Amino acid sequence: MQIQVHYQGLESSPWMDEFISSRVQKLSRYLSPAAHIQVHLKMLNNQYVTSLAVHNFKHDYAYTAQGVNAYESFTAAITKAARTLSEEKRKVKDRIHRKFGEGLAG
Repeated sequence: MQIQVHYQGLESSPWMDEFISSRVQKLSRYLSPAAHIQVHLKMLNNQYVTSLAVHNFKHDYAYTAQGVNAYESFTAAITKAARTLSEEKRKVKDRIHRKFGEGLAG
């Protein structure tokens, strides 16, 4: 999984980069190893805005969140992504189970 982080209107720090990387790695359970994730952190009108773009196999997702600090906005965006991606994974598993699980029971 490749991660790109872009800052606009605020300074990057090693601690922030590590925080972002550790939180984004938790999404790997829902994504293919070839997935690309772009994180855009920016300061806009005294609000921190995080945009998260996830490019997975045959699917693209986009999430945006605002907060009073960069950590709050980033955490909100990651939470949205995890919720959506876990729901998508559950739907795929359910489809597989319906298609192939019935033949296993008999």
